[in-house]
Amino acid sequence: PEFSAEDIAKFKSGEDPEQFPNKRHYDDLLSSGSGVQTNHYLSASGGTSKSSYLVSFGYLKQEGLIAETFFKRYNMRVNLDNKLSDKLKLNVILSARSAEDGEPTAVDRNPALGVKGLIDYSIKIPNGIPGKMSNGYYGNQTGFTVEGWMDSESYINTRNTDLYGNVSLDYNITKSLKITGKTGYDFNLRKYEIFRPLLVVDQFITQGPSELRQRNLTNGLFTNQIFVNYDLPIGSHDLHMLAGFSQESFKADSLEAYRDNFPNNALYEINAGSQANQQAFGSAYEWALRSFFGRVTYNYKERYLFEANARYDGSSRFPEDNRWGIFPSLSGGWRISEESFFSVPWMDELKLRASWGKLGNQNIGNYPYQQVLSLGLNAPFGAAEVISPGAAATVVANSNINWESTRVYDVGFDASFLSGKLSFTADYYDKLTSGILYNITASSVLGLTPSVQNAGVVSNKGIDLDIRHQNSLGDFSYSVSANFSYVKNEVVSLSNVEKDIANGWFVGSSLASIYGYVSEGLFVDQADIDGHASQPRTPKPGTIKFKDISGPNGVPDGIVDADYDRKIIGNRFPKYNFGATLNARYKGFDLSVLLQGVAGVNNIITGYQGNAFIQGSNPQQWMYDGRWTEENPDPKAVYPRLSILGGGEEQFYQSTYVMSNASYFRINNLQLGYAVPQTLVDKMKMTSLRFYASVKNLTTFDQYRVGWDPGSGIGYPPVRVYNFGVNLSF
Repeated sequence: PEFSAEDIAKFKSGEDPEQFPNKRHYDDLLSSGSGVQTNHYLSASGGTSKSSYLVSFGYLKQEGLIAETFFKRYNMRVNLDNKLSDKLKLNVILSARSAEDGEPTAVDRNPALGVKGLIDYSIKIPNGIPGKMSNGYYGNQTGFTVEGWMDSESYINTRNTDLYGNVSLDYNITKSLKITGKTGYDFNLRKYEIFRPLLVVDQFITQGPSELRQRNLTNGLFTNQIFVNYDLPIGSHDLHMLAGFSQESFKADSLEAYRDNFPNNALYEINAGSQANQQAFGSAYEWALRSFFGRVTYNYKERYLFEANARYDGSSRFPEDNRWGIFPSLSGGWRISEESFFSVPWMDELKLRASWGKLGNQNIGNYPYQQVLSLGLNAPFGAAEVISPGAAATVVANSNINWESTRVYDVGFDASFLSGKLSFTADYYDKLTSGILYNITASSVLGLTPSVQNAGVVSNKGIDLDIRHQNSLGDFSYSVSANFSYVKNEVVSLSNVEKDIANGWFVGSSLASIYGYVSEGLFVDQADIDGHASQPRTPKPGTIKFKDISGPNGVPDGIVDADYDRKIIGNRFPKYNFGATLNARYKGFDLSVLLQGVAGVNNIITGYQGNAFIQGSNPQQWMYDGRWTEENPDPKAVYPRLSILGGGEEQFYQSTYVMSNASYFRINNLQLGYAVPQTLVDKMKMTSLRFYASVKNLTTFDQYRVGWDPGSGIGYPPVRVYNFGVNLSF
């Protein structure tokens, strides 16, 4: 519709928020919560020469930027050490943790669950649609109303209870020979609830029916270990040997219930719902792992260092013929600075290191080598075609499934200079993961889903660098440490295919590769369109111009299509990671700064969030400010011509035009503290007293889309947290 200057003035003034609304749905949603958090920790320790204890308690409560979002956690830990005799020692660890988090969710089924769906839609619901109106109804866009969803009784609630216990006995048979036995149990109870109430949006739209889904999941991991340690010192030679056995068994059970059509929105217990559509689900699974392992460590005068390890693991997740795997490793070091010929006054230490190892992965789900029948597949039988309950195989079993293994080479050195004021560490590694457990994308024509299989090989080669400097100048001391890593990630092979587009795997490229069209900017005018290769969609001036890369004969053919004109254009796997920690202290004051960043990484904001007027939604500010217009036909504009039909359907295609640089540098944490002088602390009968203030996620430097977090790629910004606290010790 067209608006008069008077109408536009009313939208701007906000004098009539129902007839001429200018509702900032996103800003209001993110400012609806308090964002307050509290954290408390208390510990006590003591004992005698034969027994000691440590008891600690903690409590954390966080409230989000969005109303009704919260996280609460209680935790407790008890450590008991008892010397039963000169040779026998008992250690007991008990810990408990109870955590609960909650968030509202959309009543409509279209948005994603929880705050993600609320944020996604708050960004896109037009400002010209009001929130809650004076008549109790909500302004809506086919029922999409963030304000209505927030006012409703909807919620997602998750409660986690963790209990852990470990008992160990150490028996010193001789001075050099010790045997240790350990047993532990880790229990977890997870309760999940989601309630969607009945919501009257306006006189025409009611969202419902109300529904409640509850899911309880319990699992327990039982572990037993026994190992023997033997030390054999012979002059300047130190030899240490270890041999052991371990067994783990895991079992999980789940039970789920569902009902809808509750009598009102205040009754959200399963029994209050209608029985007409009640549903119940239950399942269980278990696995076991048995291991034999050993280690030999040799040390000569802290100059020559050597270590050899081996594991022999058997997992119930593999068929009998492939159940066991051997995973060895070797490492060695040479401290050149301990040699008699080494004489560098300003160098304190120089150490060369090298290692080789092989690891196994058994996390493949449950028994893919067994043929499993799926129940509930009803089908007609007989002349009368009576529907009868049935079962069928829906997944192809893989009887040849085997361990996924990772081989790692590493070489490096450590160096220290100037009496420890400067230190440096460098590593080069080559990691090759073979037999990667993977589900290959297959056509539905097969009728069966392929099981997980040892389908891929992935290589990671890179360097890790760490440097540290510390010094003291009178009452002032400081330290600076920095780290940098580079990794080249590459898919080496993938089950005799070159690419699996659906899952983003491409041989010769990194994991999480982005596959799409190459953009040559935007079409300036009709002459520009006429002189370019035909596009997947009928182009207009101001829409994206895709490059004609190739054709059936291996050369550009004047037609841009999906088969020949897409390629790897970026990746979501960072090539570079870097960070730094800065610490300074002057008398009682201390300052610490934590910096972190990534580079060589891309991301795309697509779909509903990446298109201006899709389904009548709201454009974001950066789309409007940087758009192509007939008055300013910039072929490098950051957004194409605005279109009521979604901002140009070609934007749904992945291309270099919609891809963004997701590199960033962030001040992760800054903390300032003050320790009260010891003389005053002693007068208060304390051991120490320190006050501190900190800010987390202070600021981020990036070139990503305005308002979006490059680290997560979503519209929920990194939360800036201000902390004020005190540390007391008695």
